[in-house]
Amino acid sequence: MKSYLTRDIRNVGIVGHGGTGKTQLVSSLLFTAGMTPRWGKIAEGSTTTDWDEEEIARKISIQTGLAHAEWPATPTGPSGSSEKVKINFIDLPGYSTFITEAKASLIAADAALIAVDAHVGSQVTTEKVWDYCTEYDIPRAFVLTWMDRELSSFRTLHGIPPGGFRPQRSLPANAHRQRKKDSAASLISWP
Repeated sequence: MKSYLTRDIRNVGIVGHGGTGKTQLVSSLLFTAGMTPRWGKIAEGSTTTDWDEEEIARKISIQTGLAHAEWPATPTGPSGSSEKVKINFIDLPGYSTFITEAKASLIAADAALIAVDAHVGSQVTTEKVWDYCTEYDIPRAFVLTWMDRELSSFRTLHGIPPGGFRPQRSLPANAHRQRKKDSAASLISWP
């Protein structure tokens, strides 16, 4: 098993309401990074993070799933390493029944990607995980999913929260671990 220096490890929580495509997003990231030979699909039961029989049958995440990918490090990054950075993707369940599982696991994250269905927009769990990220001082960014569905629009983000959101500040993705909030590519905050 390959070992990594602590400075070369990033933990990213993938959160959002149930059915927004969090597990599919992780599968896409793993495939893009070359960590899996094929693109895992929920409909086929072939995703990496939903491995339990119950999760495959229900097509939902019931427990926290963990997968990792290697990404090229930047020589000017905080590690100063030319080695690859290990990114741990923490695939968290989104349905309200399992929200305590998501909250308990989110504390391990350095940053969070909040998945939002581009057709539906903000939902109850979207707001809850936002609050958990605020509570744990975790930087976060939105990822719009299901953009290929009819009536999906980037404008759905304007209602998160009512009145919209605005970038707090932007940082390079490798500005990591000076403080937890300095580790994300961009920080989004409620106005």
